[in-house]
Amino acid sequence: MATELSTRKTILMIALDFPPCQSAGVQRTYKFAQYLQDFGWDVVVLTVKASVYQQTDAAAGCPDVLHIERCAALDAARDLSWRGKYLGFSCVPDRWWSWALSAIPAGKRLIKQYQPDLIWSTYPVSTAHYIGYRLQRFSGLPWIADYRDPLQCRYDASARRYSGIAKWIEQQTIRYCQKAVFTTENAARLYHRLYADEPFSKFAVIENGFDEANFQGLPAKAPRQEQRFILLHSGALYGQGRDPSELYHALALLQQQGLIDKDNFALHFRGFEGTAEQHALLQQLGISTLVHFLPGVPYLESLAEMGQADALLLIQGPLFNNQIPSKLYDYIRTGRPVLAVTPDKGSTYQTLQPLEHCHCASGVQAVAEALQQQIMAQQRAQQNPVDAVADSQGILPADQVPEAIAAYSRYERTRQLAQLLAEL
Repeated sequence: MATELSTRKTILMIALDFPPCQSAGVQRTYKFAQYLQDFGWDVVVLTVKASVYQQTDAAAGCPDVLHIERCAALDAARDLSWRGKYLGFSCVPDRWWSWALSAIPAGKRLIKQYQPDLIWSTYPVSTAHYIGYRLQRFSGLPWIADYRDPLQCRYDASARRYSGIAKWIEQQTIRYCQKAVFTTENAARLYHRLYADEPFSKFAVIENGFDEANFQGLPAKAPRQEQRFILLHSGALYGQGRDPSELYHALALLQQQGLIDKDNFALHFRGFEGTAEQHALLQQLGISTLVHFLPGVPYLESLAEMGQADALLLIQGPLFNNQIPSKLYDYIRTGRPVLAVTPDKGSTYQTLQPLEHCHCASGVQAVAEALQQQIMAQQRAQQNPVDAVADSQGILPADQVPEAIAAYSRYERTRQLAQLLAEL
């Protein structure tokens, strides 16, 4: 749906995470930048040099946009540390605050050169919104602040130290932006409560999604020889908010009941090494042989691996009730069963509940029962040749994706963003 050149507009997008950065958060900005061009927008991106990122993935590609400006920046936790240690206040409001020193003058030059119609900046880096704030005050242009998730100190008491500057940036952002965009209704409602004097219409929701293009032509994988039931968690974990201990106890319970053992079941953590405390807990529960920690792989390879798993695992504790991890949408697109260890009051539960192949559970007994149901469903499919063919390992072809899943695509999310831009 190409738009005539004379009617096209230009958007300045400010984002720290951008290809070749290897991070789940990259995909939102990447795909917005790519697909907005189909909706009549030329895109100018203001980001950082590749050397800033801890991990890069050259194979992931980069959108062909009007211009990408890469500025110098430091990662304070890495570049200002001594023997691996750094002072907490050196990362205020975030580790990449130095980016503003080069990005603000660069942004002013870009505004003069490309004359954008609108500014868009994205969290979870407060500095990106500070740059957007400064450029909005400089230019007077309409500004959309893509918050994705709430500021961490708004839901996590442990993050409130040194949070004053981040809150000040948030206050200026909400005051001067025309729209603040979140990825869940829970997050939007939270911010409307925090800023009750602002009209509710200022707070919009555009969820994350999967990108269909990523699922076409995935890296070829050898036919799976594994006979065990593979439960796969793709990506990093951390104790607070995404603690797998509840799942470990559920596995121990199923092992005690004789339902699983090392010969018929394996839990794979891809891209997560496990903490010393977790390894000790696995030993204590007697399930070390069930759990395997595997090194990270490039993004597209991780998608191919998801298609070969028997079920996909998500852990989203009560701390993150206002949020949905972006990889959940990739999980949904694969068509594989999903087990989400998450409470029923969270946004993740609300998203998964309508999907028949997804199970949500909270509490050791409930998690054990949900996993048992998925294992038994796979066993029934293997016993029935017709069902076994229908449930063969692999990603659902594009022409077989149900409408209920297709609605979660990033292209449809970009259509929502384009409608929001048109309003401004």
